[in-house]
Amino acid sequence: MAKTTAQVRLTKAAIDDAQPLMVDGGVRQRLYLDTELKGFGLCVGARTKTFFVQRDVNGKTVRTTIGRYGVYTVAQAREEARELIIRMGKGINPNREKEQRRSTGVTFEDALDTHLTSNKKRSARTITDYRYLADQYLSDWLKRPLSEITRKDCRERHRKIGQDHGPYVANSAFRVFRAAYNGALKIHEDLGVNPAIAVDWFPEERRKAAIPSADVAAWHAEVMGIANPVRRDYLRFVLLTGLRRESAACVEWSHIDWDNRALLIPRPKGGRPFLLPLSTQLIELLKSRQECADTATMFPKSPWVFPADSKSGHITEPKEKLAVKFTIHGLRNTFITVAESLDTSPYAIKMLVNHSLPDKQDVTAGYISPELERLRAPMQAISERIAELAKYAKTS
Repeated sequence: MAKTTAQVRLTKAAIDDAQPLMVDGGVRQRLYLDTELKGFGLCVGARTKTFFVQRDVNGKTVRTTIGRYGVYTVAQAREEARELIIRMGKGINPNREKEQRRSTGVTFEDALDTHLTSNKKRSARTITDYRYLADQYLSDWLKRPLSEITRKDCRERHRKIGQDHGPYVANSAFRVFRAAYNGALKIHEDLGVNPAIAVDWFPEERRKAAIPSADVAAWHAEVMGIANPVRRDYLRFVLLTGLRRESAACVEWSHIDWDNRALLIPRPKGGRPFLLPLSTQLIELLKSRQECADTATMFPKSPWVFPADSKSGHITEPKEKLAVKFTIHGLRNTFITVAESLDTSPYAIKMLVNHSLPDKQDVTAGYISPELERLRAPMQAISERIAELAKYAKTS
């Protein structure tokens, strides 16, 4: 077997002649160790020749790179090696120092970019929300190295955002910072403890935005009086599906499987596409929208179920002022409230509204599969109850 190391006095001529190993037709690195300066060496690969120093530091063998031959002359590399060997003899690990320098240079913006791109399944909406919160409330921190942001900085900025914009915004902004820092910490352990540990989080209560059952009929009557059919049908669609605002707005005709009475949600907040069963009420609503689309003059051949004169081509969030106060997310909460009032399985509700199942806490949840047909009956029951509350005729 060919030797992977060779002892030689490292001179320009010796380095020029140095060759990598050829093993079974492949190229492997060969190390040339200097006979004059112990610990100084040259690593020869297929394309490059790189100077290095290797010696024990605190009982462990450490190899650190000096630089490529051609960038460094032999004399320059040997001088650098001498300095490194002296420092390593004092217990200093140069690799550790390099990592500390890299950690020192990591900015909040770097960490945020890494965090948002590390998970390929992260939804576009989540990325947009994180960037908005960072740009809007922590923009002056984006270029700051994480190592310079202190616990006091975090505590005071969180309190200031809370005073100016409210506790929910402050908590949300610092969840973004905390997540970005923790992501960087996985790579740069020298960053130290996340300074967001000093934040006194504002207490949050689940905001009860659901429309009270007694007001659903009045709300529906007002919605049916909206002149714009796209806006009208979008609001009814959100209530009957429980979808998030953007998921509902982005529905395309190609996402509807009429034969199987199902709707594909390709890019939900959780990132994993899922199929939603369509009740008879939803089929009726979508058929009505399809008839409008077939005779449309404003948005001919639009791919969107809810088209609009917008940059995206579809509706965003209609700002309808009704006597019955509501929000788009409140319609989702109303769907969940109705589902719970029917004693619908909590797992079925979670799957219908695309909430993650708590498989780490509940062993049973880990075995549940969100099968379309299994969800069809509870979806139909929810639609029937909403229709009853809204006081509009049920379909046959």
